[in-house]
Amino acid sequence: MSTESVVTQAVILVGGEGRRMRPLTDTLPKPMLPLLDRPFVEHQVDHLVRAGVTRIVFSCGYRPQEIEDHFGDGATRGLQVGYVVDPEPLGTDGAIANAESLLDPGDVFVLNGDILTDLDLVALVERHRALACAATIALTSVDDPSAFGLVRTDGDGRVSEFLEKPGPDDLIPGEPYRINAGTYVLSAEAREAIPAGVHVSIERDTFPLLATRGAVGALASDCYWRDVGTPLSYLDAHRDVLAGRVGFITSPGAHWVAPDAVVDSSARVLAGACVGPGAIVAANAEVGAAVIGAGTSIGEGAHVEGAVLGRNVRVGAGAVVSGLVVVGDGARIPAGSRVHGPASIPSGAVVRADAGR
Repeated sequence: MSTESVVTQAVILVGGEGRRMRPLTDTLPKPMLPLLDRPFVEHQVDHLVRAGVTRIVFSCGYRPQEIEDHFGDGATRGLQVGYVVDPEPLGTDGAIANAESLLDPGDVFVLNGDILTDLDLVALVERHRALACAATIALTSVDDPSAFGLVRTDGDGRVSEFLEKPGPDDLIPGEPYRINAGTYVLSAEAREAIPAGVHVSIERDTFPLLATRGAVGALASDCYWRDVGTPLSYLDAHRDVLAGRVGFITSPGAHWVAPDAVVDSSARVLAGACVGPGAIVAANAEVGAAVIGAGTSIGEGAHVEGAVLGRNVRVGAGAVVSGLVVVGDGARIPAGSRVHGPASIPSGAVVRADAGR
């Protein structure tokens, strides 16, 4: 890795409330939800470190203390880690501007805190430097850009157009449908264009303004990419890691069971299952493709499939939890219950014993 291809500082945007992930995010910020053996955002940190980053600033908003308690000052990881907290939601631009006092004037990576990707970060820097742009963004291809924003580029690899929520009449037959992948390199010029203390979106305001000057470059990539912003996507991210689809995360196999989890010899843990630290799977229970949170217990003969269970959940003997059921921390599903998704069970709730029968 040449020194010209190294960016040593990064901002991770972790300020959102994660409303689509409730009730899991009622008690934990979305970036700290586990992905196998560690918080989701720690995988992003690992990816940045592999690219040469030594300084990381978390731009926080919702429940920042959990993030700071986990990472501290970064010294045990050989990093400098800092934190800024938005006093009120200020959009992505405001979140970046708030981190400015902890950065040096050089280029900086900016990552959305809910994106799982094995993007080649060094290649992104090389594109940024080759084009001498104020900002360079990663692009990923999708089949349908209508829920996102279509990004078009010219022959030199510079962004020529941002098109928000395009309809059928906006699309050109045969063109690649590329969207903003939520990973950027920003130079001092781009950062100077961001107003401090104002609610502004870098995607909708700053980038389109810079693009009118030919100052936004792009790197289109066919790398792995997933926006982990919904329970279904969160569940699919686990399946992808287990299947070995995420280049920088080694798959533990068809399923994952934390070393201190207790699984009875008669229980079945099937492909796609992730059983968290301290969890218990009792005799004759079966866990299919599901996420079982830390300290959660699955009772004798119970069956869990396609669900996401938070921490310290209790699933009683013979209960069945199937489909996209999201269960908050500390909830109770009594013996013999039937809960079929899609459904959401709040943290601490107790499901009626006859629910879903």
